[in-house]
Amino acid sequence: MNAMSLTQAAAQRRSFGVYARVLATQILYVAPLLWLLELLQNQAWKAANGTFGWVYPDSPYQWFSFGSMVLWVGAVFLMWTLHYYWFHPKQYRLWTRIGIASAVCWVGEWVGGFMAVQLTGKHLQVWPGAALVYVSFPAIFFWVSNVIVYHLLTVYGADLTPDYDSPADI
Repeated sequence: MNAMSLTQAAAQRRSFGVYARVLATQILYVAPLLWLLELLQNQAWKAANGTFGWVYPDSPYQWFSFGSMVLWVGAVFLMWTLHYYWFHPKQYRLWTRIGIASAVCWVGEWVGGFMAVQLTGKHLQVWPGAALVYVSFPAIFFWVSNVIVYHLLTVYGADLTPDYDSPADI
């Protein structure tokens, strides 16, 4: 079955068990890959601008932190939830999905940074010189690339989505 053959009745039969199973699988496989991608993005930012784009003040390494993995788990949760409950049932086009998911994850990065400071008193990440402190406007570019990579990994790369979401047969 391909994505085009999903009926309205099938969309309403979405089980929480499938959602939770796929979410757990994606957290185990995709979140660490996106974390590694973040490290590469920060290195690329430094190569282009001379300083790291974001730092981790409470990490001994400053330019990366294992604690930021919690943000990637949250990002995978957001992207999968949007896809499973909103994008796919309503058959949103790919670029619309990418735009909405990028904006939601960008806001989620700010919320995650803000909540970390409020709840624990420690920073997950800080963008030096950014007006929003926990995220910067250029981060939207990174979120677009992260959402594209997420989509490629989960829909086209590995079987990390249910059968109904497989690419259309050519």
